[in-house]
Amino acid sequence: MFIFLLELNTKLMEEKAERLSRIVNDFLNNVENVGGIYVASLDGLLVTHASKMDIDPDRVAAMIASISAVGDRVSKELLNEESTHVIVQSHNGYVIIKKNGDLVFGVLVHGIDDSSMGLVMLEFEKLLNAIKDIK
Repeated sequence: MFIFLLELNTKLMEEKAERLSRIVNDFLNNVENVGGIYVASLDGLLVTHASKMDIDPDRVAAMIASISAVGDRVSKELLNEESTHVIVQSHNGYVIIKKNGDLVFGVLVHGIDDSSMGLVMLEFEKLLNAIKDIK
């Protein structure tokens, strides 16, 4: 009985991971100016990713989880609440980091115009809502 439940749980986890991977790939392919999307556990382990860039995904997962944790800590200390997201801005684009339950999402956005940022944020929220359905 125990082995059957373990196999069933493993199969369900694999199906969830596959659906999450599909959603992440669709996001990368359908949203303009996105160079990559990374999903990590709260402790920084890579769950899945899709990227147009040659970057070590395990390293990115660890970084986005760390930045999310620091953002939450700063927000709690200064504003008495958790952060909704953290944005890292450079001359070439942004990294948007959002926590959703026990996962952290990082989206790499090329370009620095506000319209690109607004569109990506809107699509990012849609992605997070779609992911809630598979948890």
